[in-house]
Amino acid sequence: MLRFLILLLLAVPAAAQRYDLKLVAPPAGFAWQPLPEVKAAVLLPTGWHYRVEGTKSSPTYYLTQEVVGESGEFATGLSLQVVRQAKTKTRHPAVEYAGLLQLRAGFGPGRQRLADTSAIAGPWHRWAVRYREAAPDAEPRIVYQLALANARTDTLYLLTFESPEKEWAEAWALGVVMVREWVLDSRQ
Repeated sequence: MLRFLILLLLAVPAAAQRYDLKLVAPPAGFAWQPLPEVKAAVLLPTGWHYRVEGTKSSPTYYLTQEVVGESGEFATGLSLQVVRQAKTKTRHPAVEYAGLLQLRAGFGPGRQRLADTSAIAGPWHRWAVRYREAAPDAEPRIVYQLALANARTDTLYLLTFESPEKEWAEAWALGVVMVREWVLDSRQ
């Protein structure tokens, strides 16, 4: 029963992706953070920080509980990497590249894959993975990773929400809203 509930919670964000919608009033404790380079918007919890890096064709967005460090490090938050024209940049179409990324997610030394799911809806291909990472020199953390590929536009969205394991339940209460409610322009 517990495994079923975990899989359900993992699947809900991936299945609830929103496309081409006008932004409505955000839930209490959140504000919409526009991502103009990719014509998208993500919910930013009150008191959290926002930062964007990279180029217009491959931006990386950070929505984090603490200020992001010089090398992009943070303890709790969401990062979103967007790769337009994935085949040109990776030698693989977005759908294929997303699948390859997710095959590796959660595997390797110190990592334990907890749950995964995938779905296809029209041109959108989704893979979601949740795993525990316990590096020898750091406290354990839980990572939720969503790879979303638009086969029509060859655009890849790699969304990662992470938090120290001991803070995961509290952090994921915000993270699940952020992951479930972000809005994309399907033409991107």
